[in-house]
Amino acid sequence: MSDYPQKRPLLARVAAIGAEVLVSVGTAGGFLAWSRTIEVDPLDRKGQVAGLAALQLRFAVLAALLVVAMVVAHRLLTHAHHGYAVRIGCAAVAGLGTGLVAGGIAVALNGTEMSLWAGGGDYGWILAWTADLWSGREISDHYPPVVFWLIGAWARMTDQPHVLALQDLQLAGTALFGPAAYLAWRLVLRPVWAVTIGMLAMLPLIEPVKPYPQITLVMLVPVLVAFLSAVRRADTMGLRRAALTGLFAGVGFGLLFLLYSGWYVWCAGGMLLAVLLLAPWRRGWRSVLVLGGTTVVAFVAVSWVHLRGLLAPTGGTSDNYFYFDTDTEPAYIAMWRNDRPADVGPVWPPVGELGGVGLFTLLLAAGLALALALGWRRSIVVAVGACAASAWFMRMWLASEQWQTQTVRLYPRTTAVVLYCLLILTGFGVLLAVRQWRRRSATAGTAGTATAGTATASTAGTAGTATAGEPDAGRSTAPVGLLLVPLLFVLASAGSATVDRYMPDERSDHAGFFSWTAHTENYPDGRCSRWGVAHGCVPATEGTATEPPATD
Repeated sequence: MSDYPQKRPLLARVAAIGAEVLVSVGTAGGFLAWSRTIEVDPLDRKGQVAGLAALQLRFAVLAALLVVAMVVAHRLLTHAHHGYAVRIGCAAVAGLGTGLVAGGIAVALNGTEMSLWAGGGDYGWILAWTADLWSGREISDHYPPVVFWLIGAWARMTDQPHVLALQDLQLAGTALFGPAAYLAWRLVLRPVWAVTIGMLAMLPLIEPVKPYPQITLVMLVPVLVAFLSAVRRADTMGLRRAALTGLFAGVGFGLLFLLYSGWYVWCAGGMLLAVLLLAPWRRGWRSVLVLGGTTVVAFVAVSWVHLRGLLAPTGGTSDNYFYFDTDTEPAYIAMWRNDRPADVGPVWPPVGELGGVGLFTLLLAAGLALALALGWRRSIVVAVGACAASAWFMRMWLASEQWQTQTVRLYPRTTAVVLYCLLILTGFGVLLAVRQWRRRSATAGTAGTATAGTATASTAGTAGTATAGEPDAGRSTAPVGLLLVPLLFVLASAGSATVDRYMPDERSDHAGFFSWTAHTENYPDGRCSRWGVAHGCVPATEGTATEPPATD
């Protein structure tokens, strides 16, 4: 992680990193487990509102305890130990943020064992391929295989059909959004900025139905930033260190590729250009080649089981699924709603205030300008900007051909990439502005102290009287726990809004339809959920129950 003192023993640094991981993941899982004790009828609107309020109450209790603990730690711990308290506190905030969303999905699924979408849509063929794989039959290598491995392994461990095992994986994946974003950004940012920038930027991307694609994106971008930073420092590395760095990078890229590979298509071009332009070829070309070569070899070795399918003559995706987002004005990226447009109004995208551009997009543009002005040479600005630019060009190219080819080729997914990258750049622009303001304040304070030192004794006495009772300079900065309160408020509000969107709703074009089907579709053995009978689910009679999907 970026701010662990390099002079500390390796074991101490590993322990500190492990503590962040355990606290972040544990907090997310703990809140999810606590949320599953909320008893309401999620198909009744009164039950939904009561469930949302119960979630908020529990979130507020835990958030208050966390803030108080961090304030007390700020007061009692020595300066040398403040950093550890901040890391643990920020890790807990990351876990709380998406533990809330996962807990809300658990409330929406209260009373049913079925997963969101009840195995329908994309899960139809995902579950079929999973059953084939775990039955020893050959499956296509065109789709990332980790999801098949996870579903099958969990179903076998819990002794249940694949379609029922899917619910646990959806809840766990949703809960892990926050920890994944925070821990990935800790590769390049300090704790407070990692949780602030990382969490705020990933909020629009939370997708409980299929969490693994978006988790891959929120982790891939900071990993790309860390890799570009390593490439730019290659001239300071020996060949052995360059090889080890490339090995770790290649394995990391390969594992994320096996989880979901689509984002690589949009980001690869920009990142390749950034690496070629910024690598220190004159001073360290040998180390650059070793680092890059090792990365490629390790990536191919890890991802070959899926990569070979994409490189085959029939590889890739021929997507002809046109939905509301494919009819959206192609330059609009301010809101990503996947393929569920319910209640967006008669005009979409909404008409903005300045030439059709809305305030949110203008703020993103201002944030981009700030990041470019203050950090255009920084690796994070270059890497994230390259990903956004690459996705933008690919988006316009593919969208411009959809009439001739009558295919989509997944180009609406670039909305997520561009939006995420712009949010990251905006957050980093604010970070740089804060740092510059602090430097100028410190410089002004130093100059003021020097001037004050030349004052007369009587003047000094007057000044001393004027400042009596002011807080000590070392305590003038508010505790980090208090500074995280606004972030916790945003996470609570965003979490409630996201959960409310997924509360059961019988309208087929609404995100709530995913949880509605989980209650109203029959289980593989023909049973109905606890609340489903009252809303249209008819238990299958003996002998007519559908066969459960194979679990091995």
